[in-house]
Amino acid sequence: MDDDPEFYADENYFMDDYNQENQYESLGSSPEYENISDVFSLCVIPSTNLISFFILPFLAAALFFRIISYSNYFSSYMFHAISTVLGLYIMVLYALECLHLLLAFIISSYFVLYFPRKYRTGMCVFVPSFLIILYCELFMDPVVWHSCRIIIMTAAMKSISVAVDIDGSSIRMPKFLPYCGYMLCPLNTYFGTWISFKDYLSLRENDETVCLNNWALLMIAGYLCSAFLFLSASNCWVQWFISDKSWMWVRAYRDALSFRCSHYFISFTSSALLSLGGYPLAKSVITKPLKIEFPRSLVEVVIYWNIPMHMWLKKYVFRPMLEQLGKFGAVTLTFSASALLHGVNFQLAAVLLSLGFYTYVEYQLRNIFATTFNACIASKICVRERCEHMYNSQNCKWTVIANIIFSCITIFHLAYLGVMFDGSESQDTGYSYSHTLEKWSELGYKSHWLALASYCVYFLIK
Repeated sequence: MDDDPEFYADENYFMDDYNQENQYESLGSSPEYENISDVFSLCVIPSTNLISFFILPFLAAALFFRIISYSNYFSSYMFHAISTVLGLYIMVLYALECLHLLLAFIISSYFVLYFPRKYRTGMCVFVPSFLIILYCELFMDPVVWHSCRIIIMTAAMKSISVAVDIDGSSIRMPKFLPYCGYMLCPLNTYFGTWISFKDYLSLRENDETVCLNNWALLMIAGYLCSAFLFLSASNCWVQWFISDKSWMWVRAYRDALSFRCSHYFISFTSSALLSLGGYPLAKSVITKPLKIEFPRSLVEVVIYWNIPMHMWLKKYVFRPMLEQLGKFGAVTLTFSASALLHGVNFQLAAVLLSLGFYTYVEYQLRNIFATTFNACIASKICVRERCEHMYNSQNCKWTVIANIIFSCITIFHLAYLGVMFDGSESQDTGYSYSHTLEKWSELGYKSHWLALASYCVYFLIK
């Protein structure tokens, strides 16, 4: 299964739910700083201080969670109970307006687990979550729903994964308290990182000592330092280096880069919490910025944008649908499912479906080129020791040039797709279709035209 095409992957989180990211982006609302000293004193230091106090309760809750997880003095019952209490504490402290909605979702989703199995197979298991999200989108106050969106989306991903894993006999039917502990886990409920129920339970089976060794402390410190670096980049440095007087495509790249840096801040903060809470390194890696900022392809971007979500989509949507719908159908359904999980929002749907189409075309077209010219220019790079292509970056400069061209095209698409996530007033309620079309029309829809031209080339030569 390792050879499954992975162009569908992280879709959504191509936006990570703007609700939380905007909380931090708004700190750096881009005044004109005259010099580096002004950037530090007026932007970097204030935003760093504010966010430091903001995340301290998360770090304290994660450390306490780790102690409870590894301690033999607490039963599994107490472990789940304390996980629930800590999650409720985080929600009351930071998202009180979402608490009643989350609790209602947890109770209703647990009830769904007792439905007859025929109603929990295939896409049927997604329906209850989609209906609840649709209800919130249509009837909740837009500002409140926008602040709750990522929390409910994460809860939906968790509940769907539990329902599917029960049917697949990967896990047993959970009791209500363990289910609540999982759904309200303080390490990931607020920041929106999916972890499986099996991984959550495995924390009690971990043989590691509760004490943090030097390597673990170093990794946690590294995650936090990276988070704050990307926070300062998003709020301060990007806007300072690239002014509003720059060429429109440079400004588009700036706005998209600022958005991506805010996502990296969220991701590395979440990685620090997962590591501090007891998850191993392999489970705490969420994003890889270098793979995104210097991409080989859009396929790599959607995979490394949010690795846990990529894994969730791959396991619960893409692979089950691949045999029934084929590659294109599975890709379309995967990105559509992601868009629905994020709510009925034109901008998110437009970006995600565009991204799905782009990655599908790129994946197929580059595979044809790689096969035709026997060159290592496919979307995913070959392992050097196992590359069977006649021409690769080690022996052919044209292979290097071709890959650089595709990388530049990917950066172009990222600037175009991310330009609409700016700091306009509509960010608190979600962006409208008019905002999306206005931003893209200013750039002449060039990214879509390029993708369409690529598809025509693919269609003619396939």
